[in-house]
Amino acid sequence: MVPVALWRALASLAGSMASNHNKKGRSKTGSFVMLQRFMMDSPAWGDLTPAARSIYLEVAKLYNGRNNGFIALSVRDAAERCRVNKDTAAKSLALLQGHGFIECVTPGGFSRKIRHATEWRLSIERCDKTQALPTKAFMRWRPPPGECKTRSGNSALSVPSFGTVTPFPTPKRA
Repeated sequence: MVPVALWRALASLAGSMASNHNKKGRSKTGSFVMLQRFMMDSPAWGDLTPAARSIYLEVAKLYNGRNNGFIALSVRDAAERCRVNKDTAAKSLALLQGHGFIECVTPGGFSRKIRHATEWRLSIERCDKTQALPTKAFMRWRPPPGECKTRSGNSALSVPSFGTVTPFPTPKRA
């Protein structure tokens, strides 16, 4: 026979564990951002700058499972959240859009009396605004042909890759 005090202690412990979940068994404590391996292994992800990756994480953090297409993030908010310059944030958002990770649903601007931010959608998820299926456009992105990935932009090799290297001619003494 279990003592009543022990039974009450176990019941209170079970009640406190169950309070971390809602009726459907989902956690109330926190959310997460899922980065799928096929996305991170894509050439488009490898071509992103660190600032663009950081801004993608911020956009994905704003997604709650029901608001894809309604994710409002302005350039200035992205710059403040990622602690980068607003010009860098604008270039990063354009890079993410060009590589197919995010798509603009409603462009923002200062043309209205009330300022409003651009509304984005993640291309890896179904759009809740337009009911469009996930496009995953980043999987179709390829680097432009002939693009050079060196800092100097010079694609010439410093050492020839074929033949032998001939020494410099020695000057003749007179």
